[in-house]
Amino acid sequence: TFALAIWGGSLVRMSISAVPFLLPLMLQLGLGFSPFQAGLMLMAVFAGNLAMKPMTTSVLRRYGFRRVLIVNGLINAVTIAGIAVAQPLWLLCIGLFIGGMSRSMQFTAINTLAFADVPQSQMTNANTLFSAAFQLAIGLGVALGATACRAGEVLAQTGDGAMPFRIAFLLIALTPLIGVAGSLGLSREAGLETVLPFVTKNSRDS
Repeated sequence: TFALAIWGGSLVRMSISAVPFLLPLMLQLGLGFSPFQAGLMLMAVFAGNLAMKPMTTSVLRRYGFRRVLIVNGLINAVTIAGIAVAQPLWLLCIGLFIGGMSRSMQFTAINTLAFADVPQSQMTNANTLFSAAFQLAIGLGVALGATACRAGEVLAQTGDGAMPFRIAFLLIALTPLIGVAGSLGLSREAGLETVLPFVTKNSRDS
């Protein structure tokens, strides 16, 4: 469970961290939004974050970590890819809201599952390593977004200023799918008995 949280969780964090970097750029450079308008669009993501918090514990208790990480991971990938094709604007807002809910659930599940099988004597070292990997993945997410955007510029064949960003979101959406594949090896009971009492706390921390 700790290895999954480090490797699969880092891929999820990278893809999610790339969204707040690329989305305002696409809205401003590709769709002509003002910086203020583009920034306001991110509120839909964080509104979804907040809306998911009260449901996190009950969802994990009912469905288990394995199923949540797989199904919610797929939803996360779809919502990222959906940014590339969402039209009109209200549909994009709905997609960002759902993406925010998915992001919150995935972060909480990964953060909680990470320490399910870690002995108490190794908890300090595990927490240090996990925190370092968490911060590294956030930084790599910006690098992933920049690299995907550059690839989008190379692949775009039209004069549409938003097309490189649309391609970038499609490329970024592939990243969390690798983490989903890693979750297939989890047992159905993984983390349920040892960490559910701490889900609410980790939900706030994520």
